Amino acid sequence: AHPMALLHPDRITDAAQRRRVQALWQDRGWPSGAAYFVERLSEGVSTIAAACWPRPVVARLSDFKSSEYAGLPGGADFEPHEDNPMLGLRGAARYVHPSYAEAFALECAALARVRGEMGLVNLAVMVPFCRRLEEARAVLAAMARHGLARGSGPARGVAGPGLQVVMMCEIPNNVMLMDEFAACFDGFSIGSNDLTQLTLGVDRDSALVAASFDEGDAGMLRMYRMAIEGAHKQGRPIGICGQAPSDRPEIARALVALGIDSLSLSPDRWLATLQTVAAAESAAG
Repeated sequence: AHPMALLHPDRITDAAQRRRVQALWQDRGWPSGAAYFVERLSEGVSTIAAACWPRPVVARLSDFKSSEYAGLPGGADFEPHEDNPMLGLRGAARYVHPSYAEAFALECAALARVRGEMGLVNLAVMVPFCRRLEEARAVLAAMARHGLARGSGPARGVAGPGLQVVMMCEIPNNVMLMDEFAACFDGFSIGSNDLTQLTLGVDRDSALVAASFDEGDAGMLRMYRMAIEGAHKQGRPIGICGQAPSDRPEIARALVALGIDSLSLSPDRWLATLQTVAAAESAAG
């Protein structure tokens, strides 16, 4: 369900949708839609964090577009129509927007519960699609208000490391202002899908221009280099979580040569890419 619909079912105009949303928590014994959201999300995240303990796990904050949110039960009454949702109210801008700030507080509460009540302090948080430094500072301030202050320890006296907050590097402005963003975040992860879209000016959802969407374009290789060198200059780790390393072995090799710290891969390409990386590291000496 749309998180705002769980908070405000009275605003859902369609009676059937309203009953469907309310049934999610009323029929299952939760006291409110907010409690349902926080408990279900924290249970899902904690399952992964516990399975990987004590290795670090990064939970990326939600990054649905308005068109995707509108399709959720109850969502149509809380979302604007946008001609280009890919470039609209998403990521960091959404978290601090008046139309969604209450829902973002629930998301923070769920992740704070994982680190605090559940003691899974291996959990870090990733902020996606952060356009400007002002957005970065506003989101970090909102997270701090809701129990996810960067560097803070878990709640209720559980011993553990301070909260790491990392940022998706998927907008050319992130690359251009890497020094400044590095002062706000503990690390970065390149989002090659959006970075390619915005660097080459190609709508990645349009089949008409799909041939121009090339994550291995010469301009993209330069973007990768600038991002990696910029993060390392500031002492920040940087990985990549787009499809490029999984789909294109030559891009994986190039990223290894540039000194990237980690590659996120689709499961079906893990073994093949591992072999590609080993060969590239061996060739680099």
